[in-house]
Amino acid sequence: MKIFKGLTILAGIALLSSCIEHEVIPKPKKTVELNCSLNSTFQGSSYELIQDVNGYYCNPTQAKEILPTPQLSKIIYYSSIRSDEKLDFMQIGIGKLNFNADNSITPSLEQFTTFFNANPDYKADADGGVEIVFRDGQGDVWKSMEGTGEPQSFEFTSIVQDSDEEGDYLKFVATFSASLFDDLTTPTDTIVFANARFEGYFKR
Repeated sequence: MKIFKGLTILAGIALLSSCIEHEVIPKPKKTVELNCSLNSTFQGSSYELIQDVNGYYCNPTQAKEILPTPQLSKIIYYSSIRSDEKLDFMQIGIGKLNFNADNSITPSLEQFTTFFNANPDYKADADGGVEIVFRDGQGDVWKSMEGTGEPQSFEFTSIVQDSDEEGDYLKFVATFSASLFDDLTTPTDTIVFANARFEGYFKR
């Protein structure tokens, strides 16, 4: 009888241990590291806007023009560094990417990535090129202009495509020098950014 009692207890322990639920630890989600900053010489002095300092963050936006086929739809991509605490901000716009919107109002990942392979020229409203918009601490807005006659440049020095559960991104570093104007029709004043480095990202 003692032997049977011992076997019964062992069987009960084995049965209980087999019923214990094992905790399933979910696979960690991939999160893309997204950085944003502006470092430049502005009007002859050092100037910078840094992510997480004074509330600055990157704000990627788009302007879409969806058209029925056979017309091609168009999209301009913007990346800006801005703050809800300060007036200063800078925005870089690149456009226009042409695509067929029959199947989706968002260009494919391949179209999105390859669109930024070439260094753009300065164009008004980023129509076929790049436009830089800056708002200073007084709230005045300044824009780049094509064909100014002033020395100006823009170059992507780093482009990396990355994705996570929140979306697809084009992380970039751009260097530029440019004169920005208070009015593109009849400019009366100019400011100059030289040896500027903008790190940001576009979102598909």
